[in-house]
Amino acid sequence: MADYPSLQPAFTVRVDIDAPLTVGQQAGSPLVIVPMVSGTIKSEPGFEPALDAELHGTGYDYIHNDANGENMRLDVRSQIKTKDGAIIAMYYKGNVTLTSSVKALLAGDATASTTPYGDSFVSFTFETGSSQYKALENGTYVAAGHFVKEPGQEGLIVEYKVSRVVKG
Repeated sequence: MADYPSLQPAFTVRVDIDAPLTVGQQAGSPLVIVPMVSGTIKSEPGFEPALDAELHGTGYDYIHNDANGENMRLDVRSQIKTKDGAIIAMYYKGNVTLTSSVKALLAGDATASTTPYGDSFVSFTFETGSSQYKALENGTYVAAGHFVKEPGQEGLIVEYKVSRVVKG
């Protein structure tokens, strides 16, 4: 088992999403674009390079649903700004299993609540010119996500627990 990789908890990503923009389809399933209007990235204790950042500007999640309606395919492009002013491009791709709980939240069901982790799995990549954060570009990162519905808040939050893949 020593040859299998392990996971090191790295950081938590929380993103406030806005209403989806339906583009339509050229081929296959329709494209939907979801604006990411604010968010935070906070490192777990001991993770290096330590991140304390906010979403900078608007990011976008380009989504295609599977024809059978069972999964959403995510392709996210966004940028973050660290507390010390570095700009980092943050990308992630993956899928969300469209469980009844996820469907209820996305449809705006008033009785829907926060979903458990495990309906969404993604992989993250980073790009930056900052030497302080350059190590992020060389890591392999995976995450489990879920949707958060907070009392009194209209929109939804997408939250990911991100880990770096390390030698087992």
